[in-house]
Amino acid sequence: MRQSERRAIRNRGARSAVRTYVKTATEAVANAVDNAAEVVRAAVSALDKAAQKGIVHRNAAARRKSRLMARLHQLSLTPANALAAAPDTDAKKKRAAAKTPAKRATAAKAPAAKAPTAARKPATRKPAAKKD
Repeated sequence: MRQSERRAIRNRGARSAVRTYVKTATEAVANAVDNAAEVVRAAVSALDKAAQKGIVHRNAAARRKSRLMARLHQLSLTPANALAAAPDTDAKKKRAAAKTPAKRATAAKAPAAKAPTAARKPATRKPAAKKD
């Protein structure tokens, strides 16, 4: 019990430090700070070390690193590319609609005849195994 209390105190401090790194990196990316890449790199390093020591679960560390890197990537894109990379925006939908070719008028008037599908044989079931 005494060991687990000591480890819990040590882990609490280390987990707090990791959260601080992640928070400063998130704020740096959100405010488009010049050295955002360096701050994110420090946060990723802290997350890796904490995951290696078992302070933070490795999947949780990977998830946080992924989110930080995605935000940093969005920051690095130019404004024109940021619209294309942003998920589910109206501009993206309009652009996609503009790229699709117009359908031919003749195809819209006369629907194509459906090809007959081959008659399928009904599936046969195997007889149940006999129980003794």
